[in-house]
Order: sequence, then C-alpha cells, then structure tokens
Amino acid sequence: MQNAFPSLLEEAHNFEIDRIRMWVDATPTGLPIVAAGVRAAITRAPEIAEPETLAAEAIEALQAYWQTLSLAAPTTCQVCIAIDPVAWSVTIEVDESWHWTRTYAVVSPEAEQQPGENDSLGIGLFLVRRIMDEVEYFPQPGSNRWRLSKRLDDVPSLPQPGNSITVVKVDLPASYRYLNVLGECIAAMLGEDSETANALQLATHETCTNIVDHAYAGGGGGRIEATLTLDRLHRTFLVETRDQGDHTFDLTLIPDRFDPTAPVMRSPLLTGSALLFVSATLVNAGNYLFNLLMGRWFGPAAFADISLVVTLFLVMSFITAGLQTPAARFGALYAADHDWQGLADVRRWAKRRAAWIAGGLMVVLILGSGLWAQFFGAASNWMFVIFGVFIPFYILQGVDRGLLQGRTRFGWLAVTYQVEMWSRLILSLGLALLGLGVNGAVLGIGLSFVAAWLVAQRVSKDLPPAQMLAADVGKEIMLFTGPVLVAQLGQILINNSDILIVRRFFVAEEAGAYAALALIGRMVFFATWSIVTAMFPIVAQRFRRGEAHRPLFYLSLGIVLGGSLLIVMVTALFPTQIVQVLFGSAYLAIAPLLWVYAVATMFYALANVVINYRLSIGSTGGTYLAIVAGVAQVATLWVWHATLAQVVWIQVGLMAVLFIVLMAWDWISHLKGTQPAPTPLAEGATG
Repeated sequence: MQNAFPSLLEEAHNFEIDRIRMWVDATPTGLPIVAAGVRAAITRAPEIAEPETLAAEAIEALQAYWQTLSLAAPTTCQVCIAIDPVAWSVTIEVDESWHWTRTYAVVSPEAEQQPGENDSLGIGLFLVRRIMDEVEYFPQPGSNRWRLSKRLDDVPSLPQPGNSITVVKVDLPASYRYLNVLGECIAAMLGEDSETANALQLATHETCTNIVDHAYAGGGGGRIEATLTLDRLHRTFLVETRDQGDHTFDLTLIPDRFDPTAPVMRSPLLTGSALLFVSATLVNAGNYLFNLLMGRWFGPAAFADISLVVTLFLVMSFITAGLQTPAARFGALYAADHDWQGLADVRRWAKRRAAWIAGGLMVVLILGSGLWAQFFGAASNWMFVIFGVFIPFYILQGVDRGLLQGRTRFGWLAVTYQVEMWSRLILSLGLALLGLGVNGAVLGIGLSFVAAWLVAQRVSKDLPPAQMLAADVGKEIMLFTGPVLVAQLGQILINNSDILIVRRFFVAEEAGAYAALALIGRMVFFATWSIVTAMFPIVAQRFRRGEAHRPLFYLSLGIVLGGSLLIVMVTALFPTQIVQVLFGSAYLAIAPLLWVYAVATMFYALANVVINYRLSIGSTGGTYLAIVAGVAQVATLWVWHATLAQVVWIQVGLMAVLFIVLMAWDWISHLKGTQPAPTPLAEGATG
C-alpha cells in the first residue's frame, strides 16, 4: 500500500494545508463514498462558517462531473480534498483534470492540537480486539501497520455494483479532526446503518486515535494511509492502515492487551480501579487502625467526640468533592483534546473560588466553636477551632485531586491518599501519646490534610502558566458544579447524618458504639469507591470523543454488586468475631446489626455508580434524587430513632428505594436517547 501514495509524501512542505486523498472507482456507486468523505472533511474543519452549506455545494459540483466521468471506461480516480486555513479555501480535485474551489468565511479559527502527553496508553485497543474478528499488528517505526477484519453477518443486503470487491484508499493527516472521514466512507460502502457498520467505524476510529496518540506522539505533520476493502462474495470487510510515525505502539507495555481470553481485564477502567482499590484498601486499613486504636484507648464516650470531628470533616467533604468532580470532568475533557493550557486555566479558576469558600468556612467554624460544642455536647470547643484552621487545606486539595483523576493519573491520585492516611496515623497517634488527648488526635488529622495538599499540587508541574479561563467555560463549570454539590450533599447526608443524629439523641456510650458500627458497615462503600473513581474520567473522555461508554457502566455495576455481596455475607456469618477483633467486647452490642448496615451501604454504593455515570456524561438529574433521599433520611431519623436497630432498618429501606428509582430513571433515559451531546469548549476570558 505504501507505493500508492508517492506524490503525497513529496508534499511535506505543504502541511499547513490539510489534504485528504481518496482512490475510488469512477463508477456511480463510487460517488456516495466520495461524497461522504468530502462532507466529513469539510464539516470537521471548525474554522469554516456554515460548513454544511459549503459541503452541499461541493458535492453538487462533484456530482455533475462524476456523471461524465462514469460514462467513460471504468477506472480508479484520485480525489484530493484540500482545506487551506491561510487562503480560507476548499478545493476538490479529481485526477488533476477537474477541480472546484470556493473560499469560506471564518468563525473562531482553532489551532491544530499540540503534542502532549497521553496518560492512557492503549485506551480502546482492547475494544478493537473485542469487536473485530481478526486483528493483526506489525510494529516498526516508520511503518506501523494494522489489519482489521470483520464478517458482515448482520448486513442482509449489500450495494451490488459490477464488481464483487470495492477498494477505497484514503490518505489523511494524522489528526483527530479528520478521523471521521474513514468512518463515513465505511458507512457509505456498506449502504446502511447496522451493528457491524457501527463496530467497524468504532474499531477504525480507536485504531487511528492510537496512531495519532502514540506513533506520532499526538503531534501534527504525520499521515495515516488506510485501505478499506469490501468483499461481497465472502461477506467480509477489511481495514488496513499504515503510518510513517517515529514510534511503535510497543504492545509489550500493555501485556495481554490482545489476549482473547481476558481482554476486558486489561481495560483502563479495571487497571485504574485496581490501582485505586489497592491504595484504598491500604488507606482504609490505616483509617480503621486509627479508629480502632482511638476506640480502644479512649472508650466509647471519648471516641464519640473523635468520631464527631471525623464526621464533620466528612460532612465538609461535600464541598471538596463538589470541587473535585467538576475538576475531574473538565480535566478529562481538556486532556482528551491535549489542551494543557485550558487545563491550567481551569485549575487557576477553580482554586480561586475554592479559596473563598474555604476562608468563609474557617471563620464560621472558629467563631462558632462554642455553639458547636454546646449543640453536640462535646467536651471542649478547641477541637472545632482546630477543625476551622485546617479546613482550607482540606477543600483546596479537592481541585488538584480532581485534575489528577481527570488526567487518569491514578498513581499520583493514590499517593495523595496514602500520604494523607500515613501522616494522619503517625501524627495523631504521636500527639495523643504526648498527652494532648482528643485535641491532639484532631490536630494530627488537620496536619494530614496539609501533607495531602502539598502532594496533590504535583498536577500542575507540567502545565503552562495559567491564564484567564474562557468565559463560557467558567459558566459551564458553574452550571455543572451546582448539581454536583447537590449530589455530594445528598451523599454526605446519607453517609453521615445518621452518626450526627445518633450523637444528638443518644447517650455518649451508645453514640460511640454506633460510630463503630457505621465504620465497619461502610466498608462496602469504601471498598467499591475505586471503581467509581476510575470509571468517571474514562467515561467522560469516551463521551467527549463520541465513543461507546455504556458497557463501562454495566461493568462497574457488576463489580460493585459482587464486592458488596461478598462483604455482606462475611458480616452476616461472623458479626461477633469481627466486632470483637476490631473494637473489643465493649462494642459487642452492635454485632447483630452489622450485616443490616452493610446491606444499606450496598444499595447506596450501587446508587452512587448510577449517579456518577450520569454525571460523567453531563446528565445531572440523578443528583436531585440523591438529595431527596438524603433529606428523607434526616427527616425520618429525626422523628424515628427509638433504637439503634430502627435507625439502621430505616436506612436499608431508603437506600433500596433510591437505587431502584435511579436505575429506572437511567434506563428510561437510555431508551429515549435523552443523554446530552458533547459540546465544544468555548473561548473567551473570565476571572
């Protein structure tokens, strides 16, 4: 195939003009294929005003000439589509004997994407293997080749020109902008929309995306050569690509990526979530050790005070998470476009607003420390003063953690949680041993947030200096952040209001025992948290690129359900042993409720998957269902709290209803096709 493109490679000095060449049979059936390529190329040039009108004019002119051309002896003709962003013109040329040129009006010219890092090596390659019948890869710098084959079993009728084989050759820039040219040509060749056609388009797009990402390291100036072969006799479709990139894909860095026995297990969702799961397991183990030692050292009454402060930190996390989730989503969108300047601008914008929020909370907590101590019946107001001093670091780290998540830098994201856990464990225990008691433990918790904040700032190490964020983007982030805060507030109410209400209405010993119950029962939520964290940016990036993302939702639900049922079973079979080992005999009264609390947490963990999946694709309706459930929990527990068992069973019922309603809403939205469409990030400036 390489020899089919000799002239194009000689025009390296003309790369400022986007040129796409197609080799198609000059027959009536070849015209729809060429027209599809012309339309795709023109409509994907974002600087062209009214691209649909311009594409229609080009195709109309091409049709008139094609009728004359097809009357001659059948031959293969060369069609060149040239888009000149300097002269603002589009030229269509056929065999250098006919050409059509039009100038166009310019709207918001965009610079070609600049080279940048890609932290998701091989995203989508496992999917190619899954949906194609045969995949072959021949790695060699300067001559990487892919060969993808698909049987046309579900295509009942194929266009029937004179020949049983149709071959279309395409040469296009190695740019994300024009990859849909190949997809549109495939659709035109098959003549109808089918599952097979969609699979071919997706596999071709994924393969070429990885060529741009890795063979050319995301840079411009390269070319992708592709041959599309439709064999009607044997009912197969063959896609072959070749690039002139300086790099191979080096599949040894992605072990077993093409192992047909376990392709899904190498997906970025599972590799990212596996890393976070290991980290979260270690973090939770450290947190459990912290709580176990505090509970055994101080007893139920004093442990109730420590648990109160920890719960208040978690309550405030609805703000931290409300900053982290938008940062993760918009960070993922900018990372998908390799727009590092936009990423830096988002960070600056979010940090400023986080600082104002953190400062206000610090004043409220410190000045109102006496009131808080009186309301909750705490032994001292100093722990609320310490809480207020360190709340800014707790909130500010949410922005950088969100950007680490959005860039799929799960390794560094895991490090921030590790640093926070180990510093909390060491400092809190050390200060408590020095005789500072509960206040020493709270001081250690606060210092751990400072340590995590310092590490999370690594996300900005390779970013350019920040500038003013685009005005429309700032507005879009604000509109997205509102429902996210609602969802996080719902999560906080669901996860923590029971502890605060029990602390308010029960004696200290019972409140401390219930805090231990909640700590063990929430193992379900924290064990499955890594799945949601890894799913969110990957789904957001796929949604941005127009790629399949719903299978990741079902995969996440399945993993969370399986892990949750396992934990519920263990807590049901060995409740007394678990409580005895973790907290001691003083807490054995909670053992019969352990599995019940785990069931309540399981339903909420599943609901959380649905909420975050919908948020990752820009659908915010589920957040309002979460806040309704949270408010309902506060209201019902405030009224009905005769026993700890009643408190737990009320939560089981509420969380089960929440999950069922969310699943019904998601499924109806999916069937109606009401998910939002990805929108381009706007330009402009704001503070």
